[in-house]
Amino acid sequence: MGEEKREKDIKEEAKEIFKRFYERTRDIQKATTEAVKEIADKTLKGVGPSKETVREIAEGIQRTFRDISSKASEVVAGVLEGVEEVTRKERRDECLKIIKERRSVTFFDPRREVPDEVIKEILNTAALTPSGYNLQPWEVIVVKSKEKKKKLRKICYDQAKVEEASANIVLIANLKAAEDHVDRVLDSWVELGYITPEERDPLRDRILKGWESPERRKRKAIRDTAMFGMSIMIIARLYGLETHPMEGFDEAKLKRFLKIGKDRIVPMIIAIGYKHPEKTLLPRAYRFTFDEFGRIV
Repeated sequence: MGEEKREKDIKEEAKEIFKRFYERTRDIQKATTEAVKEIADKTLKGVGPSKETVREIAEGIQRTFRDISSKASEVVAGVLEGVEEVTRKERRDECLKIIKERRSVTFFDPRREVPDEVIKEILNTAALTPSGYNLQPWEVIVVKSKEKKKKLRKICYDQAKVEEASANIVLIANLKAAEDHVDRVLDSWVELGYITPEERDPLRDRILKGWESPERRKRKAIRDTAMFGMSIMIIARLYGLETHPMEGFDEAKLKRFLKIGKDRIVPMIIAIGYKHPEKTLLPRAYRFTFDEFGRIV
């Protein structure tokens, strides 16, 4: 939030400076026009030029200063555009820095707790993750108490990070998300003007039809929940936190432990907390490059 305020303050200050600059050029134009008119009245008094000549002189002066004002406006616009470009670059660089900083940390500081409100902020922001037809098929259970983390550790094949992390976010893919969420989503779309009331019911039928196949239902729910999980891990870095996604757990025992229904799947658990201050991360392991995993056609 501090960076956003600083950026806003800089832009507002720049606009205010150039606004004053532009106003002063207009004052100079007005004063100069009056001065030239006064000089003309005095110096041309004996010559007796025609009204047309005086008018042409005055209009010429006005045109000159209109050009100056126009150029000043172009300068102001150019500088403001430059400020915008610098801001965009800073924002882009910061975003890339956060993404590149994210690592799967295996050692957390067990003495430091992440406040509940911070976890909620991270999850609320991550909820902006896209999903098919905006059905948002994800649910979470945050395991935070020491007693429950100790039990969860056993379910996760005794991984120490489960107990050392401040919390463990259990991601749940709701296989009934289409039926559970479609009406609220479409009502919102009608209210906001995305679709007309007449389009609502046919679209509802089409969405539900896309979830008829058990395989597609499973794929859609897990896919969108996994994207939600990636958002959580990136956003956590903005708060100076570390994360580690885990697939090593006994899902049947986990479901019994947390009372998760049969119409739900757990794609992963994300440990979240502060890195242990006395331990150092090894360099990032080898990553394939685009030339190895992709092609443009």
